[in-house]
Amino acid sequence: MGLALLFITHDLGVVRHLCDRVAVMYLGRIVEEGPVAEVFDDPRHPYTAALVQSIADIDPARRLPQHPLAGEPPSPLQPPSGCAFHPRCRHALPECGADIPPSHAEGGRYHACVHPRLPC
Repeated sequence: MGLALLFITHDLGVVRHLCDRVAVMYLGRIVEEGPVAEVFDDPRHPYTAALVQSIADIDPARRLPQHPLAGEPPSPLQPPSGCAFHPRCRHALPECGADIPPSHAEGGRYHACVHPRLPC
């Protein structure tokens, strides 16, 4: 059909059912992008992982996230140095606050994180 649609939302449950690809943004920067199923099943950025864990589920056996996000989002007028998510990230390393991480491309997916694989 050759149709493209840009759908902007905070409702990842809808994204999972409506979209083929997803780009996750934090404080105005894309931190992860790729096919919906791959990004949701195997997040490569800590913010994406936190979002996916927070998707509401009616299954009473499903537990709430074990590691909720700490702190408050930073001001977009005075963003932190380096990765904007590092003050709230439980996986943050010293280099996360020093420089904006480069984007890594792997099999049609992109993520901006110094961790090669998340220990989530």
